[in-house]
Amino acid sequence: MRKKQGVPISELVADEELHAGLQRAVDEANRLVSRAESIRKFAVLPVDFTEERGHLTPSLKLKRDAIARDFAAEIEALYRK
Repeated sequence: MRKKQGVPISELVADEELHAGLQRAVDEANRLVSRAESIRKFAVLPVDFTEERGHLTPSLKLKRDAIARDFAAEIEALYRK
């Protein structure tokens, strides 16, 4: 995969090359875990998680409640058939 430096994250959401690279990484990770633990779907979100946006703590841990609230539609789409 070629480097994507300087490309706005909003353009990367639909980048087929990025999705293919991520899918290869997911497939490799899934070989190491059971089916129940495997990643079946993923989404590239149009924003970075930052402390300023409320998605990270000062120690850079994820704020799951804030992420679930702000990206409820994207999370719901992952579970739709």
